[in-house]
Amino acid sequence: MFRIAAVSASALALSVAAAAAATGVVLTDDRTLVMFDTETLEVTGSMEVEGVDRLLGIDLRPADNTLVGVADDMRIVTIDPATGAATDLSMMDTALEVGDMPVIVDFNPMADRLRLMTGSTNHRVNVDTGEVTVDGSLNWTPEDENSEAVPMIAAAAYINSYGTPEATAMYNIDAGLGALLQQTAPNDGTLATIGMLTIEDAGEAMAFDVQTDAEGMNMAWLITNNTLHSVDLDTGAATAAGEITGIDGEIRDLTVMPAM
Repeated sequence: MFRIAAVSASALALSVAAAAAATGVVLTDDRTLVMFDTETLEVTGSMEVEGVDRLLGIDLRPADNTLVGVADDMRIVTIDPATGAATDLSMMDTALEVGDMPVIVDFNPMADRLRLMTGSTNHRVNVDTGEVTVDGSLNWTPEDENSEAVPMIAAAAYINSYGTPEATAMYNIDAGLGALLQQTAPNDGTLATIGMLTIEDAGEAMAFDVQTDAEGMNMAWLITNNTLHSVDLDTGAATAAGEITGIDGEIRDLTVMPAM
């Protein structure tokens, strides 16, 4: 059974306390990283990533705790969170066709493979070699209540993202529905609705990540309109934790790292 932290309103204070001592890293503009404290919501630093023109997304690689970015020229880079210096890791052998839809960049911690998606396109990447596997296009399970809707995935994250876990699961944010989904078979692209986020006046841009601690407890975080929310992975309900002040530009991606 997956260990998922329930973050309902009654348990929010306990969950946030358990998720303390972590650094959130958001991607804004083309290549700006802004760090903030997930407990106090105070901005602790910012930097430009050197060595890339534009980043499509970022994520923590649980296997070695490195910060990894995907550049718009399909390079995979590691990023020094202290200096912003990018170092080439590999070049993808199959390009992701990027349009107006958000690009999803998130590691499957169990397989140590990068999930790279946009629109209905679903890729799986070996970041060490650049080898890309083209997986099944995003599609609904036939019985899903939203099976007639066009998926509009704005963000995604895997649970149990600490080291190399024995199990994981993938969760998506659908901006069109304002809902939390589970990608029940990530390689097949199948989607199932969990529940509505219930965020009033949510922005078009959403950034999402799941923070996992050494005990295997998961805390799901969502940012929209510069407000940080916890998300109940059982119901989809989001609870505002507060506004992150001091960030300019649209937040395009989020990853949560251990305290630096």
